[in-house]
Amino acid sequence: MALVSITEAAKLVRRNRSTIYRDIEKGRLSKTVSHEGETQIDTSELLRTYGRLHSGEDDEDEPASHDKVKIALLEERNRSLERALALEAELRKVKDQVTNELRARLADKESVIKVLESKVLFLEYDKQVESLSTQPREDDNDAKRQGDDDPGARQGWWARLLHKKHGSSLSK
Repeated sequence: MALVSITEAAKLVRRNRSTIYRDIEKGRLSKTVSHEGETQIDTSELLRTYGRLHSGEDDEDEPASHDKVKIALLEERNRSLERALALEAELRKVKDQVTNELRARLADKESVIKVLESKVLFLEYDKQVESLSTQPREDDNDAKRQGDDDPGARQGWWARLLHKKHGSSLSK
């Protein structure tokens, strides 16, 4: 924020001093009063209101004032670059935060997918076990076929064993 006098401001924007005063009165341009009571205008206000600032190199009558204006312009450019760097650093910080948050979400998503995959495998296993338990085995079918002819085939093996012993002792 470089402050310049009304005369320097008029030279910078290539306008008359009366134009500068009129724009101050209408509120288009803001002014600052120094400790000494001198009215000064910030170069950023001149840029906002009039656009481009001119260095005034075509006027050679006041070289000290030209140097002061050049310094003021360079200071303003320096401040704007510092603001741009500060904004860039802030953006970089926000980008890093967002990136870390997205990485955490991705890791959570992958863990949920793994859990769901394991549950699907367990469900498939349960279906296979259930289908195997409901299907009749071939051994059972053979025993049923043989059991139609033999009444003792449906009994347990102890009963069959005892029945055969009783049957064999009775027949003797």
